Amino acid sequence: MIGIDFLLFIAFSLACVPLVWLVPRAYAFDAVAAWTLAALLAYSPATAAWVASIAFGLPMLLTHGARRKDTLAAALSLLIAAAFVFSRLTPGWGWIGGAFFTLRALHVVIEWWMGRLRAPGLRESLRYFLFLPVFVAGPINRLPHFQHQLRRWRWDTAAFMTGAERLLLGLVFIYFIAGGLVAELHRGVEKLSEGAPAFWSSWALSAVDWINLYFVFAGATHVALGITLMMGLTLEENFDRPWAARSLISFWQRWHMSLTLWVRDYVFRPLAALTRSPLLGLVVAMLAVGLWHEFSVYYVLWSLWQSLGILAARFVPRWIGIDRLGPRAIAVLGPLSVFAWLSAARPVIGLLGVMQ
Repeated sequence: MIGIDFLLFIAFSLACVPLVWLVPRAYAFDAVAAWTLAALLAYSPATAAWVASIAFGLPMLLTHGARRKDTLAAALSLLIAAAFVFSRLTPGWGWIGGAFFTLRALHVVIEWWMGRLRAPGLRESLRYFLFLPVFVAGPINRLPHFQHQLRRWRWDTAAFMTGAERLLLGLVFIYFIAGGLVAELHRGVEKLSEGAPAFWSSWALSAVDWINLYFVFAGATHVALGITLMMGLTLEENFDRPWAARSLISFWQRWHMSLTLWVRDYVFRPLAALTRSPLLGLVVAMLAVGLWHEFSVYYVLWSLWQSLGILAARFVPRWIGIDRLGPRAIAVLGPLSVFAWLSAARPVIGLLGVMQ
């Protein structure tokens, strides 16, 4: 999403910045919520209806549902998940950000059910769910952190300028590096790989696509977090130098961190504790990550490939005594092995006749 649609989204999101500083303080983020709903209605009425039903419905249901907590939490979780599945199966409706606000909604329901979060009030819910800058690229910010940021919200010139710098950096990532340099690299690799075995050409192009994905996704995250900084809020980060990771385990702790932490807290840990099988928890967690991206056979197999890589990263270095290579060699070979494994998913899955 690096075309005119994304530029329009950025323009809508930037309009939130003067809103929070010009509207009276007590109503600033109510105004942002109203603007978000108006923008969604203009761009995707289906998304607006979906998010509004969550934002308005959860406070009422959770406030009055304490007596049937287990039943209500299960029903709401299934309903929210079913709505997400429906959005994936009906792309022609023009859904926006469904994967992100679905996980936010599930986070609120699960934390309420576990007694770690009280039912949010209506204004709290509207402010949290109807916050435009994070709709497309996240992060999957959590309600307690968001509420804490609202409480300490104030003007900070340094933070505003840092936010503007991150916004510009994000645009450079998306349009200059990904849309220009990496696109040219893709064309060059595609041309060089003509006549090469399909497996190797697919691997090479997959490697370039991972580079492109990083600059597009990290760029979009810079844009989102830059705008929120300009609004006086500091939200959760999504990337922490993932290509410096020396193992696949470390990579997934650094890449799309808000999703990784969500899956860890609400999928891996509960399932591993319930079944006493960390392996099952790992496979299901990675399956959740894969299907979050796309409902397809390819992403089911992709999830299994990533699970296998994490297991390999856990045990293989110990078996082969990789520490004997020394820290400098590991600092080079570790990131290269991570990049090679990630890029190999497409050609390996392609051997099974399943294409992305």
